[in-house]
Amino acid sequence: MGTAVRVSKEEFGIRRASSGSPELDTFLSGGFPSGSLILVSGNPGTGKTTLTSSFLYEGSKRRGENGIYVSFSESKKSFYQNMAAIGMDFEKLEKAGHFRFLEMFSATREGMSEIAKFILEEIKRFGAKRLVIDSYSVMAQALGNQYEGRQVLHTFFSRIMRNMDCTTLVIGEQPTGEYRIGDASEEFVADGVINLKLTIPREMEIRKMRGTKLSSRNLLYTLEGGFNVVTTVLRHAEVAKMWQPIPDSKGRLSSGSPDLDAILGGGFPEGTYVVLEVANDVPVREVRLLTRGIVLNFISQERGAMMIPTRGVDSGDIKASFGRYVSEQNFDAYMRIQQQIEPAPSKNGARAIPPYAIPIMPGLGNRGTRNLTTASLTFDAAEEILKKRTENRPIARIIAYDTLEGEYAQEPDKLLNEIGLAMTRTRTRGDLTIAIGRPSFGLLPKVVGMVDWHIKLWKADGVLLLQGVKPSTNIYAADCDVSKGYPVLTLKMLT
Repeated sequence: MGTAVRVSKEEFGIRRASSGSPELDTFLSGGFPSGSLILVSGNPGTGKTTLTSSFLYEGSKRRGENGIYVSFSESKKSFYQNMAAIGMDFEKLEKAGHFRFLEMFSATREGMSEIAKFILEEIKRFGAKRLVIDSYSVMAQALGNQYEGRQVLHTFFSRIMRNMDCTTLVIGEQPTGEYRIGDASEEFVADGVINLKLTIPREMEIRKMRGTKLSSRNLLYTLEGGFNVVTTVLRHAEVAKMWQPIPDSKGRLSSGSPDLDAILGGGFPEGTYVVLEVANDVPVREVRLLTRGIVLNFISQERGAMMIPTRGVDSGDIKASFGRYVSEQNFDAYMRIQQQIEPAPSKNGARAIPPYAIPIMPGLGNRGTRNLTTASLTFDAAEEILKKRTENRPIARIIAYDTLEGEYAQEPDKLLNEIGLAMTRTRTRGDLTIAIGRPSFGLLPKVVGMVDWHIKLWKADGVLLLQGVKPSTNIYAADCDVSKGYPVLTLKMLT
């Protein structure tokens, strides 16, 4: 998410306790305020236990802060098994003396006072700095009414825990379909309130957080491999390095992204024409997370790549974005970008056209449109040259439908026929074509029914999301890794 701002862990002079999710910590100014009471609510299956357990695991394993999990429902054995399945070995932490699990199955109105005292004694005896109560809902039921439940939160968990500098997360159960806990006044007692929603993709709402400046209140998260908030951050390598190509697997063309290749079963099959449906609010720079890797992986292996860019983007901008990660010689030799060019005269009076450009001169067709046949022949001729230069190896094409529709709006039937011919050419030659369409243009719905590959890109809460429609895939959050010195698309499954 481009709005994420990393700030000091002591914003407003408040010490912080890491949540266990680095990206969530980013939005919480470093974590939960130390010694605070945080209410974590949500419907069954939203990941409340995973989030709160990650908070304890982070403190006990990595920060030397002892933690206690108090359960009024789940057994110790079941908890340990479930957490081990996602990589959190609480049994090992217990043996090391950093974690305790307290089973409180017999919660009654009469016994709740004694239970509260017992928990307090355990915190003192164990020196716990982190505590999870699972759950407030069970406690409130045992006490018989919401008012007494709020009193417990206020007098015991809020006031006493804060004095003991023990950061406390209290789980609140919401019946399926409900949005609030009890009569909602519990939220006023807590220092922070996080609501986990049963949506696709999963979304969390930070309703409030004491002493924390929130850059966003709604975040997407996944339970894949634990509790993780997902973001899309466009990054640039401080020192650009040459792209290291990913070899193709048998019959597959690599996308330049190991994550995407894995989802595709090793890459795109040779001869694939893909319609990439891009939501109207997804900017070109985010679409490039996918298309740039494909192009760079081709030309770095001395294979051809061709592009009809979206309107308003010229070949110089593309070279500035893509060309940092391959040699200028390879870019000029194996990249071809079609667009209208008004070349300026060179010193000797000749036309100065970049070697990677496929120029379309301002020849006009009917009603002021450029001639589609001429442009198609020009593109095909450049492709034939690239095929010969690369010994007939596969070519990658990136085609922006908005440009085609804008330039040739008066020739819709002819344009569809040209697209059909391009599909056939892609399939018979073993190439790869990525055709980018926006829902606001009329061409997209006419084409998606003609192809076997349809991928969608859209945004939610500032996160770029990817999903295969044909063939169908899970939803993935897209991000950018520049650890190798060049931008690589990464994908995290949203579960």
